Amino acid sequence: METGHRLKGVPKQRLDALTDGVFAFAMTLLVISLDLPSDAQVTNAGQLLGLLAQLQDTLLVYVISFVVLGARWIRNAKDHGSETWCSYGYAWAVIIHLFFVTLIPFSTKLVGLYGEFWPAVCLYAANTILTALSSMRAADLLAKEEQEPKPLDARLDLTVLIVTALLSCALAFLAPGYSMYAYLLNAGSPFLRRALHRPHHGS
Repeated sequence: METGHRLKGVPKQRLDALTDGVFAFAMTLLVISLDLPSDAQVTNAGQLLGLLAQLQDTLLVYVISFVVLGARWIRNAKDHGSETWCSYGYAWAVIIHLFFVTLIPFSTKLVGLYGEFWPAVCLYAANTILTALSSMRAADLLAKEEQEPKPLDARLDLTVLIVTALLSCALAFLAPGYSMYAYLLNAGSPFLRRALHRPHHGS
């Protein structure tokens, strides 16, 4: 005979974890629809732009599907409740951030295939910048809701990332072969943080 404990079923947090995992997996797999033929004959930036233009309908469907899944996840999270709550504004800020995160595999593949042309490098840079900005926005909203100071170290790291992305995009027009090396400058973020936190002694 089943005990009272077993009749309760399964722990709710396990179902919540499974639900979150399924949503995350589905939202991540959507990016597979954004695919570029590896055998496409591209010899200049104009041809690459034309190839990207062919993906506009697929990109629109991707955006719509991602937003629909994001909205459904928020609704599901609200209906099931939690001990810790956050605003809809913060939830959507996270969803938007995750959208740009899921595009990184596509922009990475684009650079891998056509990194010698500026549209590929600049699209990767744009993806990087939007990911950083959306992360800043989510962090700022969370800090405001929890009435805590803004995470300045994380903001500094993201600012350095944005600057290196802009530098990479500029190099794409001047020295395409070296444009992606600009991101190596992000390794200097820890040293910059330490320099800014170092106490200044009066003369």
